[in-house]
Amino acid sequence: MSVTLVVGTAKGAAILRSDPARTSWTMQDFALKGWKVTSATRDAKGRYYLAVTGDIYGVAILVSDDLVTFRQLESGPRYEKGARGNAEHTRLISGTLPFGEQDPNQRHLDQIWKLHAAPDALYAGVSEAGLFRSADGGETWAPVSGLNDHQTRPDWVPGFGGLGAHSILHDPGNPNRMWVGISAAGVLRSDDGGKSWALKNDGVSQDAGCCVHGLAHDPAKPNTIFRQDHRGMYRTDDGGDTWRLIENGLPVSKLSDDHECVFGFAIGLDPKSQSVFAIPLESDNFRYPHGGKLRVYRTRDGGANWVGLDTGLPDACYANILRGAMALDHRDPCGVYFGTTAGGVYASADGGENWRNLAANLPRILCVEAFAA
Repeated sequence: MSVTLVVGTAKGAAILRSDPARTSWTMQDFALKGWKVTSATRDAKGRYYLAVTGDIYGVAILVSDDLVTFRQLESGPRYEKGARGNAEHTRLISGTLPFGEQDPNQRHLDQIWKLHAAPDALYAGVSEAGLFRSADGGETWAPVSGLNDHQTRPDWVPGFGGLGAHSILHDPGNPNRMWVGISAAGVLRSDDGGKSWALKNDGVSQDAGCCVHGLAHDPAKPNTIFRQDHRGMYRTDDGGDTWRLIENGLPVSKLSDDHECVFGFAIGLDPKSQSVFAIPLESDNFRYPHGGKLRVYRTRDGGANWVGLDTGLPDACYANILRGAMALDHRDPCGVYFGTTAGGVYASADGGENWRNLAANLPRILCVEAFAA
């Protein structure tokens, strides 16, 4: 069983493929040149979806059956004219908006942060923060109004990268239940198919606006969720009703406000081994690996203890690893992959014990997705 990596960058997508043993890799193509590729997913039928954006033409979704030829969908997530936007979000991302769309009072859709294939639908988490759903393979999209027009929306505060819905989890045993992570509103959960949503941030430090950075869970154990926040690493066992810190063994940073906690973005979980992987960074000021040493941390006991893994990783790395830039292939043993803002791609075929460099000198890496075939 080979693995295909879709590495989304600021200037296109690198498509890498392995042999069945994951010992040999080739770059099939650097596709979609000139587009910022922000997310990718694959549905149950094997169709790939890639989200792109451009400074002039805005947001689009492309589909492919082979990652060789692509077709742009005619439809996509869109806000209705008149939907009131967040002026601070618009100010933060104004340099990336298409020409002529600078009205701070209009809700702009400037990026698709996350494409997520659930069993019954395709979801898009977007910026300015919102959620959209397609039941026909992306041909048409409908807003999830219960979240997009949530009663707490006027209180949502953008993170450094704006107000983005970047993490989506679903419960395979209960299609009415799902979770969305928004910077900096936190986590929201729906138990009624998206009609209503409740904020789920109890126990999380909210001094930075409850800025969730990433979520991960085992779909077979959906109530246990791991959460990397701006101000710490957390776990819940009750679907988000309560959260607790799980930082033993993780490197702690002093943030710009002197708060000490684990800071980072990328997080992933392998259901087979129940391993959770994270890449902590040195403070919100610096956003590079601690001491410049690139290291991936793993827990095999639900976050009670974490260990650093760095065999094969460089000793000098001062690049960031963004929230969407780590992926797992869920093979046995698990393959773990991540990319840096300096354009390096790294892979482990043995659950993080040993690492190798798959690619270098790519544009800034925004997302990495792994698909076993």
